[in-house]
Amino acid sequence: MGGIAKCLLELNGKTLLERLLTHVQPLRGKARHDLVLVLGHHAHDVQAHVARLPDALAPLCVINPRPEDDTSSSLRAGLRALAHDVERVVVLLADQPLIDTADVQAALEAFDARPAGARVQVPRVHGQPGHPVVFDAHVRAALIDPLQPSLRQWRAAHPESVHLWDVDNPHYTRDLDTPQDLDALARETRWSWRWPG
Repeated sequence: MGGIAKCLLELNGKTLLERLLTHVQPLRGKARHDLVLVLGHHAHDVQAHVARLPDALAPLCVINPRPEDDTSSSLRAGLRALAHDVERVVVLLADQPLIDTADVQAALEAFDARPAGARVQVPRVHGQPGHPVVFDAHVRAALIDPLQPSLRQWRAAHPESVHLWDVDNPHYTRDLDTPQDLDALARETRWSWRWPG
């Protein structure tokens, strides 16, 4: 949306990023590197914003040196920075305004109860895939190597290891890609919004 870091869009006085970090915070471990924020084109602005947040919310920030590449380079940068003993990886997007603590907790609980052999879980709402995607340490190890496939390619190559978690929660598929998405959200929620600056 216009060359602006979407995660810095303010909804009711909080940026999308602060909202997400606030909702994830109760589920975090004690180490800072158990929550990694991958930065790209707007790294300077986002880092400045993170520096103003309470320490309890602060993630470990890493910069994707090739943000013009597909999302696999961002995911790979985050996976490399993540704590080595992490058993589950949760991939969240900062432009999903409705994701809250309960949504992430439900995704984790569903992953823990996934069918035998499943290594990746993708929420699916009325046939549409969403986020957060959750996967295990085996998949993380496979994706860290730059010569290995992207998560999308890994999923295509291992369909038997992918659990499509059918759930009736539009939070998992609601994102802000266009000004129309933002206008619709404001109408539905009555939240005020403004761009940074």
